[in-house]
Amino acid sequence: MTHRSRLCHFVIDCDDLDRAVQFWSAALSATEDQIGEGSRHVYRRLRLPDSEVRVLLQRTVDSKAAKERMHLDLETDDVGAEVRRLEALGATRWDHQQERGYDFWVMRDPWGNEFCVLQTTFPDLLARRPTW
Repeated sequence: MTHRSRLCHFVIDCDDLDRAVQFWSAALSATEDQIGEGSRHVYRRLRLPDSEVRVLLQRTVDSKAAKERMHLDLETDDVGAEVRRLEALGATRWDHQQERGYDFWVMRDPWGNEFCVLQTTFPDLLARRPTW
């Protein structure tokens, strides 16, 4: 028997779905996909402008207890400017990494979830994105 599979969601936990939609939509230039009314109290789904993978926001009352084992990396051609833009949206700086030839920030979203802001890794893909 054959079958197919693919990555469809990257899930981010939060305790306020409306605020999470606002933050992550602005941070990623994403738009909200409609989701069944029976699930809207637990989930919201975001469509990225340049990926078939969706971000699924999941409401939880569990508090963050340790470092995530998975996270998002955002690349940019101006790390400082992007960090400041994300801080204005509600993110916080957590750890400035300067090792192994890299200079990047580990950030936390308003719920404490970690994500990174990196120097450009894929310049051809980044060039397709509009400027902020």
